[in-house]
Order: sequence, then C-alpha cells, then structure tokens
Amino acid sequence: MSAPTPADDDFIGAIAGGLAGRLRSLVAVLDRLDRLESGSGSWLSTFDNDELPEAATELTLRTLRTVADPNNFALLSALATSDSRSIGQLMEITGFGRLALSEQLNDLVQVGLATRLIDTDHAQITTAGASMVRLIEILGAEAARLYSKQ
Repeated sequence: MSAPTPADDDFIGAIAGGLAGRLRSLVAVLDRLDRLESGSGSWLSTFDNDELPEAATELTLRTLRTVADPNNFALLSALATSDSRSIGQLMEITGFGRLALSEQLNDLVQVGLATRLIDTDHAQITTAGASMVRLIEILGAEAARLYSKQ
C-alpha cells in the first residue's frame, strides 16, 4: 500500500488543509495552556482574525523551510512510499541514526507533514506531506522538461 495522495490538481487545497489543521491544533494547545492554573483563560477570547493571517504565513514559511532541507525531503519521500514505516526501516532507508532521525521526523511532525505513532514506533506521511512531495516532484520534472526544450 502507499501513502495518501490527493488528486494532481488539488495540491494547494491539500497543503492548505494540512496547515489549517495544524493551526487549529496550535490554537487548541495555547488555549489549554492558558486555562491552566497559571493562566488567565482569556487568551482565546482575545485571539482575533487579525492575528490569523500572520500565523498562517509564518507556519507556511516554516513548512517550506522544513521540506526544503534535503534530509527532511529524503525522509518525507521515504514516508511517501508506504502507509507506515517503522523507525528502524526509516533508519535503514535514510542512513540516519535514531537521534538524528527522530529530530528530523519531529520537524516534519511539527509542521503537519508527518505523524509519529509512539506506541508502534512508526511514522506516517500526512496528505499535506504527500501533496508537498508530489508538488516538488512535478515542479522538478517540469523544470527539467523545459530545460530540455531549449
């Protein structure tokens, strides 16, 4: 089996949907932290739509920086070829040690391109991650094709 893949014409929607889900998670975490005994519990009521575009842009840029790292892209590409990969399999495929692999995988998880299944010691690509890999593959192939036409 292979990882989730969107229709070739819906990369933006799939990536944006993943980013929106990640933003929702971040807002929920901040709200929960604010509701702890040390917080006021009022952060969410002051969070407004003026702050959202800035947060969305920052997350988008962070995601692009993360996937642009060659090691992260190699890891994401390895995840894209299977429904789930064990950490051991990923170490074999990428050549990374466990600590380096964990740090790189955490980067991908933090921006919503992968998930980590702690109980089974596996990782999976998200639809947003699969869309990002496919988009980069298509852009690279198109650049090579256009170069060859000259």
